[in-house]
Amino acid sequence: MNKIFTFMRESNTARFFIPLGIFLIVFGVIMFVINSNNQNYIEIEAIVSNVKLSQEEYTDIDGNRVDATYNVTVKYTVDGKEYDAKLDDVSEYNVGDKMKIYYNPRDPSQITQTKSLIIPIVIVVAGIISLVGGIMSGLNAIKRYKKMKEQERGWNNE
Repeated sequence: MNKIFTFMRESNTARFFIPLGIFLIVFGVIMFVINSNNQNYIEIEAIVSNVKLSQEEYTDIDGNRVDATYNVTVKYTVDGKEYDAKLDDVSEYNVGDKMKIYYNPRDPSQITQTKSLIIPIVIVVAGIISLVGGIMSGLNAIKRYKKMKEQERGWNNE
């Protein structure tokens, strides 16, 4: 029974980083697919028509200042038709401010604030690094466990 506890203790890092790596890879791929669908969106300038406080500014337990976030409604025109859309948890804007957005040419009511694929790629890379690190840590734990078993056999033969 002691051997099992020893192996579990030695493999803590692997048991953390392998699932974390898998989660990050899956999450990054999902974000990549979602953001890939936005790549044909067209940039347009929208006007902020309504601003509502979503989360007040506060200081977290580490003393870091966290900015307030807002829910805004924007108006924009595509092919002579005016659209309203809501964006949640954005930085501070005032009514009348201009904002760059991207709309779906097939359905102009669908918008996004960004078309960047950098964040999903970074998440996938972090997942790969975590997974590889976890696997390497697991292999080291197995090596240490085998070495311990060999050492015990040597003690038993004496």
